Amino acid sequence: YVVAVWAGNADGEGRPGLVGVQAAAPALFAIFDLLPGGGWFRPPLDEMQRLPVCAESGGRPLAICPVDSLWLPAAATEGPPCTFHQTVHLDASGEFQINASCASPLDMKHVAWFVLPPLEEYYYKPNHPEYRLLPPFRDDCQPEEEDRPLQLIYPRPNTRILVPKDLDGVYSRTVFQAAHRQPETTIYWHLDETFLGATTTFHQMELHPPPGEHLLTLVDANGYRLQRKFEVVGREE
Repeated sequence: YVVAVWAGNADGEGRPGLVGVQAAAPALFAIFDLLPGGGWFRPPLDEMQRLPVCAESGGRPLAICPVDSLWLPAAATEGPPCTFHQTVHLDASGEFQINASCASPLDMKHVAWFVLPPLEEYYYKPNHPEYRLLPPFRDDCQPEEEDRPLQLIYPRPNTRILVPKDLDGVYSRTVFQAAHRQPETTIYWHLDETFLGATTTFHQMELHPPPGEHLLTLVDANGYRLQRKFEVVGREE
């Protein structure tokens, strides 16, 4: 049998708080409990090889990856390499990231680091206490674009929002949510150039924008800016 459970919107979009291990997994195992039992299939060892993999991502290992080995289909030798390990450049203290804009390569400590994008990191870290956050950039260093520390969980790009009416007849508010590599950093929220407020640690805002197109702007304490367009298409009657 193949059993699949999706917890989220019908279009495939996830919802904050609906994490698979908490929402979908209980239903998955409940369904399996209803199915007749049977033995596990016999692995086709003639078509498999014991291959090295990155111990943390499962991808084809890079030179900087910790390495494990697994029995995998022979075709996995052509699988994609690990995309999450990268070499991070730190100052002598190891507490801050630096780059060529503020330091000589001779003054850098080069460290291999397992790095998830901010959105994936937001969901991964609570269940993986061994996951290490990237050190922040030193004040005199400017991060490159690929090192962006801030990401919006909702709304996604070009989202169209229909505001529902609750059972009490009041229109609900839409929860906008962001993730930051340094959660304790303050994020300043603006909607259509109007300041809404600031968040620290838990980066959520309940908003009630009118129908029409809008521009959400987030700025963190270090000046990093993120903008996202969305549209409120109307309200349920």
